[in-house]
Amino acid sequence: PPVGMGETMMLGLRLVREGVPLDRFTALHGRSLSDAFGTEVDRLCGDGLLTVDARRVRLTPRGLMVGNRVFAQFLPDN
Repeated sequence: PPVGMGETMMLGLRLVREGVPLDRFTALHGRSLSDAFGTEVDRLCGDGLLTVDARRVRLTPRGLMVGNRVFAQFLPDN
């Protein structure tokens, strides 16, 4: 995925309560978050670092402690 998508993820995940709204990601990038980063999100959810509901993706309390590790998963070459 393009760098801009990764930047949207990093900036949005820093907003602890809001996270990354799924509809906003799609509106900004013309692709769903699951299409762009489905594998990464599934892995991070399985690791207990992200949570996804019908509206958004957010860091879990555990994910907050290792935020930089999470953010790196959305950058090119990771």
